[in-house]
Amino acid sequence: MYKRQTEDTDKEEDKDDETTETTKLNFTDVKESDWFFKGVEYVVDKGIMSGVSENEFAPSGKLTRAMLVQMLYNMESRPACDAENAFIDVPVGQWYTDAVIWANDAKIVSGMGEGLFAPNMEITREQMVAMLYNYAKYKGYDVTASADLSTFADNASVSAWAQPAMQWAVANGIVNGSNGKLNPQNNATRAEVAAILMRFCEMSK
Repeated sequence: MYKRQTEDTDKEEDKDDETTETTKLNFTDVKESDWFFKGVEYVVDKGIMSGVSENEFAPSGKLTRAMLVQMLYNMESRPACDAENAFIDVPVGQWYTDAVIWANDAKIVSGMGEGLFAPNMEITREQMVAMLYNYAKYKGYDVTASADLSTFADNASVSAWAQPAMQWAVANGIVNGSNGKLNPQNNATRAEVAAILMRFCEMSK
C-alpha cells in the first residue's frame, strides 16, 4: 500500500534516503517546515522543475498546460519525436513545442478539440491527473487500481472523462484531496504539482 499524505500536511518519512545527497534549495519562499518542501526538493533535484528565479520557487504560482507537458517530457529525458504537430495553437520553435508534439503522439494529451491544445491555459487539477494517468499508461504501469470517489464531498465536480484517472490517482495516494474535497476544477499550484509528481515517481519505483 502506498503511503498517503494530505496536500496540506505532507509528511514524508524517507528513512532509507537520509544519506542520499540532494540539491540544496536556495529558495526564500520554501522552508523546511512547509508541507511541500520535500516535493520541491525532489523535483528540483531530479531536474523536473526549477525555480521561477534563482531564489524563488513561487509555490502558490499556477502552472499552464504547456508547463506540465514539459515536465513529463523532462521526466522522459526529452526523447526525439518526428510526429506531426496536430495543434494550430502550438507554433514551431516555442519552448514547449517538442514536448507537446511528443505528448500528443504518445497519447498523453489529446488537446481541447478543434485543433487546439491551449498551451497557456492554467491547468486544472483534473487535467493534471489525466495527463499523469495517460503518462503512466504510456510507461506501461499498472493503472487498474480504482478508488471510490464518493467519500469526497465534491466528487460530482469531477468531469466524466477525468473520473478513471482521478480514481486511479486517489487509489495510489497520488492525490488525497484537502478537507474532504478533490477540488478537480481548481487550478493546480506549483507546490501541489511538485508534491504530486514526487508521489507519482515514488509510486513507480
